[in-house]
Amino acid sequence: MAFVTLKDVAQQAGVSAAAVSQILHDKGRFSNETRQLVLKTVEEMGYVPDQRARSMRSSATKTVGLLVPDLRNAYFAELVSPMEEGLYAHGFSTLIGTSAETVKRQDAFIKNLLGQRIDGAIVVPQGSDSPGVKSLIARDLPLVFVDRRVQGIESVPFVVSDPYTGIREAMEELVALGHRRIGYIAHSSLESYSVNEREVAFRTAAPELLHGDTGIVVDCGSTYESRCHTVDYLLECGVTAIICAYSPDAITIIGLLHDRGIELGTQMSLISFDDIAPFRLMTPKISVISQQAEQMGRQGVDLLLEAMQSGVHQGGSTIHVPTVYLSRGSVARVVVSAQ
Repeated sequence: MAFVTLKDVAQQAGVSAAAVSQILHDKGRFSNETRQLVLKTVEEMGYVPDQRARSMRSSATKTVGLLVPDLRNAYFAELVSPMEEGLYAHGFSTLIGTSAETVKRQDAFIKNLLGQRIDGAIVVPQGSDSPGVKSLIARDLPLVFVDRRVQGIESVPFVVSDPYTGIREAMEELVALGHRRIGYIAHSSLESYSVNEREVAFRTAAPELLHGDTGIVVDCGSTYESRCHTVDYLLECGVTAIICAYSPDAITIIGLLHDRGIELGTQMSLISFDDIAPFRLMTPKISVISQQAEQMGRQGVDLLLEAMQSGVHQGGSTIHVPTVYLSRGSVARVVVSAQ
């Protein structure tokens, strides 16, 4: 069964349901031995109080949990939108939360979801060592991971983008336009398998397309200072083009280049992952490697609905959505300085 009830705990501990309730609320007069037995049973069985006081575990709530890293990131907002619309079309309400790119906050929201007696969940997982994610999997609920893989987990279906196609298309255009000093901005501190895979894709394509050159890879953090250092380092290295793995980095770096009097599309070419609305509104418009967020979102919903209907909640292969390079005004031919 997906959820453990208060009655299940009482039966396992050999006490009444009323006793379990009182002990959990630190009430009643019970021996220390009984209290410890009940608390140990609660922990071992993974009991989470039903916050809506619903006792019928088998009744469908028509509610699905959606968890993403950060709704302030336009990419995740665009990923959630088709998922919410797709679920609504099938009669499901959604509980949407964010992890703020931290395992602690992710696990807190997952605990809350389990207390809401959801029918299933679609999650953009944060990190590989998450007690919350492990607890969610252990519930045997319909569950789908979208956008990010988690190494070592094979029991949950994934819908992720394939970075190799878009990276290669982007670099092919840069090379055709005369770029030979290409910088790549990674972001390993996110602990995202998918974001790290983009770096692998760049390192794989660079030697072939740059005739043995590996490109210039720099690891960037989320702070303004880290992004400043990243820009200054790449400029010192003489790059003529930059590829950003993480769109929030790109947004800040565009501003930093402007502050340094460097014009995009003339003095510097720039490409970022994620086809978010701000990139389409800037001047010049920003070239992107699109993960096709809408397609990933729709496929995530389809997988979840299939699991709900079939009753098979574990297993499933990974669906790879190819990334697509969209060329815009931020990429141009290298300007050769007069000698």
